[in-house]
Amino acid sequence: MDAILVDTEYNGKYLKKFELFSESYYAVFPLNHRFNNQKTVRLEELCKEPLIIHQSPCDTRKHIIKQMDSLGQKPNILNELDFSDFILGSVSSGMGVTIVPELIANNIGHLNLSALPITNFGRNRTISLLSKNERLGLKLHQTLTKNYN
Repeated sequence: MDAILVDTEYNGKYLKKFELFSESYYAVFPLNHRFNNQKTVRLEELCKEPLIIHQSPCDTRKHIIKQMDSLGQKPNILNELDFSDFILGSVSSGMGVTIVPELIANNIGHLNLSALPITNFGRNRTISLLSKNERLGLKLHQTLTKNYN
């Protein structure tokens, strides 16, 4: 493998890291949920909601638990699933809510779901390109960011 895209917190030994973008986290919930009348959601509001999240290991899952922990709260995890499609389907059916990165939240319009930014999640997710070869990594980074900067 010449290069991979990962959460920037990943520390690959002997790999060159090139940051690509940062994004916020969003709460995702069914259209008939009480959050639909709001413009944002606070993390405290999500602590009591039944959460549907990825099984471990998952960076987003780890950050959800860490951020709720920082508030002295434990997440109310209803279900842990393997795939994002199953998670979003469960949320759509009204089983609970989930927390996803902005990139995913911006692409759920066809699923009868709503998404709102979490105002105090505590951190953004940053995606980086990792490569063993610095020259190749730099070239890929330039190619990937050329149209977005």
